[in-house]
Amino acid sequence: MKGEKDTTSLSLGRETAFAMGAKFLLALVGFAGVVLFARVLGVDGVGKYYFLLAIAKLTVQVPGGFSNAIKKRVSEVDVDPGEYFGFGVLTVAVYTVVLLGAAVVGHPFLRDQIGPFAFALGAVGIVGSLGLFSLSNRLYAGIGNPGASFWADSVRSVFTLAFQVAFLLMGMRVLGLMYGLVLATLVTAAGVVVAANVRPRLPTRETAASVWEFARWSVPNSLTQNLYMRLDVLILGVVVGKSAVGLYEPALRLTVPAGFIAISISDSLTVKASGLTSIDEDVGDDLMNSLSYTALFAIPILFGALAMPEALMGIVFGPDYAAGATALVLLAVFQLFNTYRMPFDNVVDGMDRPDIRFRVSLFTLAINAPLAVFLGLEYGLTGVVVATIVAEAARTATYLVVAYRLFDRVMLPRTLLEQFVSGLLMFGVVYALNDAVAIDGPFVLAAVVGVGGVVYFAALVALSSHFRLTVRSVLRDLGLGDVVGV
Repeated sequence: MKGEKDTTSLSLGRETAFAMGAKFLLALVGFAGVVLFARVLGVDGVGKYYFLLAIAKLTVQVPGGFSNAIKKRVSEVDVDPGEYFGFGVLTVAVYTVVLLGAAVVGHPFLRDQIGPFAFALGAVGIVGSLGLFSLSNRLYAGIGNPGASFWADSVRSVFTLAFQVAFLLMGMRVLGLMYGLVLATLVTAAGVVVAANVRPRLPTRETAASVWEFARWSVPNSLTQNLYMRLDVLILGVVVGKSAVGLYEPALRLTVPAGFIAISISDSLTVKASGLTSIDEDVGDDLMNSLSYTALFAIPILFGALAMPEALMGIVFGPDYAAGATALVLLAVFQLFNTYRMPFDNVVDGMDRPDIRFRVSLFTLAINAPLAVFLGLEYGLTGVVVATIVAEAARTATYLVVAYRLFDRVMLPRTLLEQFVSGLLMFGVVYALNDAVAIDGPFVLAAVVGVGGVVYFAALVALSSHFRLTVRSVLRDLGLGDVVGV
């Protein structure tokens, strides 16, 4: 079929580098949006929007789990994706209609948390539009375009911010942010369907059974993972207050680049592992190579947050947000564990073992939920994030044990140590600059961050022959080796 590629021969370096460009754009647009919302809506307005968005994104995980199953099936060798696409369209449509009925019936009971019915309608619209986009984009990734699928998400982010700004200018505030997201997501989903060039067809019973075989694990996986990732916001919104969410989300946005590598490689790793496993080939080397650099950005972000948390929060978002400095440091610690465990999730999905991922996620959630409620009641925002760190550290340790049993090796590459040493050197420089220079504006802050980045990567180039070799390999895969003389 046109547009479909050999998933067993994907270059993880090339696809990851291609996807990373998209992630940079996505993060830049998302970050600009949060800064804008923070200054226009204030702490409470930002908290309300992200609280409602967390509910919608949790709810969309049911069709999202089916979309993950469809991505897995169409990434297998010699598969026709048309019927799988048709099955996904039916799933999203039926689910959205059922959810709309539930919103009508349940709104009187949830009005205190959600607000007027227009907000409930906006949440249903977010679920339906995200469900359709997730389906089309994961189909696109599964047929051999994982890097390009990240660019589709980045385009969606650009459209989203543009529509949201337009609605804000019309005075719609939080409701405008919701409707802007819906409109942008629908427009982008239509574009991805055209790019994928796959026509949906009515699925056969065999197709439905094939999807369900994977979805019976991927749906609860999606639910538990998203509940876990959004649990902080949900608990803060209910137990601590919307203002705590308003501090949490901006702090989280500053740590988003920590996951660039891990997220950029995710679809490529799943698709390649799926293709290799379908012909009984080993994926252990691909997992180890991915783990070598999954925390490449998470480590300097952690040390940078430790060196000057108040300056980062207060200058970027405004003086009212300096109170989130502790949350910023703790979220940077969380991101270190979170980025390291992502390739494990991708590989077990690709190996057709979503049951492993579900059991690990359920174990993690069982630790996080009660601990977050307890610590949240005692220590507020700080307590909730500490609970998440404990849970994520437990999940990472569990995956290391699982990987040892699957591949008979400890998945802790030497490059991780080299990155930590480089991060410590960077911390020393940035901490000294923070003491010596008055960081009182965005340009000074950007200069200090830039110096830290240069120190980190210069140290890594000097310390790590593996890093130097990897950079050369990726540049050659991108066709840039001759241009830069490597």
